[in-house]
Amino acid sequence: MDAIDAKDTLRDAKTNTKEAVRELDGHQVKDDIGNAGDRLRDDLGKAGDKARDEFDKLHRDAHAAYDEKSNAGR
Repeated sequence: MDAIDAKDTLRDAKTNTKEAVRELDGHQVKDDIGNAGDRLRDDLGKAGDKARDEFDKLHRDAHAAYDEKSNAGR
């Protein structure tokens, strides 16, 4: 399990716990709004993590290509 999967799992567990606690006193419309907000926040966090991971990969690849090119002339 990589770091992003671990963060996703923790986010989901946190949100599932919040949803369960909200249902303890019965179902209310405000619970639906809170749950939707939590899910949206989780989805945005996951998208941000994936974008950051892809950017980091591109950054590392660019550095590796530059280093390879720099060392080729030696």
